[in-house]
Amino acid sequence: MFMAEDELSAEEARRLVSWLRSELERQRGLNNEMRRAVADLARAFQETLARAHEAASGGDLERVRRITIENREAWQEYLQKIITAAQTKLET
Repeated sequence: MFMAEDELSAEEARRLVSWLRSELERQRGLNNEMRRAVADLARAFQETLARAHEAASGGDLERVRRITIENREAWQEYLQKIITAAQTKLET
């Protein structure tokens, strides 16, 4: 239950502002981590896409298949790391 702003004591208001600032910084940190993770994902995808394109251009379909499987596994691993990091940050 929230109290109206005019019902907060000066000390309660200071604690609330302090907590909100702390929460904002925590969220900014989480956002930065997520941006880095997404950038890593994008780089990895671009690299495997280039490798798969090169293999396909050379007619090496088995290599394309292997690269595609590696890419799928890497995406799943990255996504799991992001989910784990987000859950860890939400719990703190």
